[in-house]
Amino acid sequence: MTDLSSGPAPADRHNAAAIPAEDIILELRDLEKRYGHIQALKRSTLRFRRGEVHAIVGENGAGKSTLIKLLTGVIRRSGGTIVWNGQEVELATPNEAIAHGINAVHQEVVLCRHLSVAANIFLGDENTKWGLLQRRDMTRAAQKILDDMGFSLPADALLGTLTIGQQQLVATARASLRGTKFIIFDEPTAYLTRQEAAQLFALIRRLKAEGVTIVYISHRMEEVFELADRVSVLRDGTHVGTRNIDETNDAELVALMINRTLDQIYHKEQIPLGATLLETRKLSGKGFADVSIAVRAGEIVGLYGLIGAGRSEFALSIFGRNPRTAGEILWKGQPANIRNERSAIELGIALAPESRRDQGLNLNLPIGLNINLPVYDRINRGLLIDRAQEKRRADDQIRNLAIKTPSRRSLASSMSGGNQQKIVIGKWLNHGAEVFIFDEPTVGVDVGTKAEIYRLFATLLRNGAGIILISSYLPEVYELADTLHVFREGHLVGSQGYRERSHEDILAEAIGV
Repeated sequence: MTDLSSGPAPADRHNAAAIPAEDIILELRDLEKRYGHIQALKRSTLRFRRGEVHAIVGENGAGKSTLIKLLTGVIRRSGGTIVWNGQEVELATPNEAIAHGINAVHQEVVLCRHLSVAANIFLGDENTKWGLLQRRDMTRAAQKILDDMGFSLPADALLGTLTIGQQQLVATARASLRGTKFIIFDEPTAYLTRQEAAQLFALIRRLKAEGVTIVYISHRMEEVFELADRVSVLRDGTHVGTRNIDETNDAELVALMINRTLDQIYHKEQIPLGATLLETRKLSGKGFADVSIAVRAGEIVGLYGLIGAGRSEFALSIFGRNPRTAGEILWKGQPANIRNERSAIELGIALAPESRRDQGLNLNLPIGLNINLPVYDRINRGLLIDRAQEKRRADDQIRNLAIKTPSRRSLASSMSGGNQQKIVIGKWLNHGAEVFIFDEPTVGVDVGTKAEIYRLFATLLRNGAGIILISSYLPEVYELADTLHVFREGHLVGSQGYRERSHEDILAEAIGV
């Protein structure tokens, strides 16, 4: 592996000497960031061309978030030099970064949910007359902007009424309008539908054609290869290489990121299947109808389909969050009356929801408390909590799941996306559930953490649990599911065993062609 702490190595010629100086819009020379004795970003040299899409990949904790914060002025560097258009700059504050034309669209939307889409787009640059907001003019202008970008969004709607993916598009529209010359996208498609992602990609290509430099941070390799001109890899806070996209492949990038091969990512064990734990018969509810599946001990049942196909709605009905309107649920062969979430939990059903931040965690509470939430009724002595057992249970899950935290007392909000997902899983492992519903479990996590989550699946299966795996990422369910069901428009349109059919056949079923 190449360490660039002393400058670019020959393996990274695409990042350095081959680029004419006049083509470089931003250069980072030996940039580093330290927090006391912890070095979050080690001396790194990176160069970004005008009008290129430059992907940044790496595991959670590799230094990507630190790099974003340094470039957007959120934190100050501990060493090194930043050169913008040939001139040294500080980038000491967000306002300075914005003034230079550097903006970011973050994975978690940081706009105002109580304001309209138009108000968010023009936030800080409002249209006023005699001290009064010109709301109608702003709404008309915002609607034209959204229409020109190809975003099918209502400018007069409250931001909080939109989906997370739609809010992401609003954040993109806002960032691309502020005199932007250099824009950073951090996991931009994590919550987007296929159609919304296509709209975003079209905008990125248009911005590139206009000479805007795009930094694209993603764990989704297919997006990196579809959009990027070059890709840089971070590992353990160090820049370990930059490649032209047409001169590299998945295997090389994964090896640079995690020192493991692609074959080691999708960890699939052949585990004997046991008795049926959960069964649905012609189950219907809001967003789905007539769905019949079975989940056996030791089995991964995959639910695949485009976002909005009814997979998540079906799972939420099993978990008691949404009522069923017809059909029945059987638990270990007996009819189950799942009236609410508590009923499902008492049976032994657990849900790791799609939006872990909104539905799976209490972000303002410590990690240990989140992990123990389902079991506090078991670890009390009368009116008092057994503190020794509380500590042991939390520490066991932190250790077993390799949650990267200095302490169980750290807030869940301080954790990376991958570690937050581990906390959600640890909560239900602590509870001892028998059927686990994982809805998009690897959204926003890196390939290394994905491999860890897949190995956790294998541990659950060996212990006699069954898993329902919901994913819109076909390779994930294709490689892991023992039985794969395909949803389209609220209905089950196909089922097959492990790798019985091709990717193309499954995708055709999901799309309806």
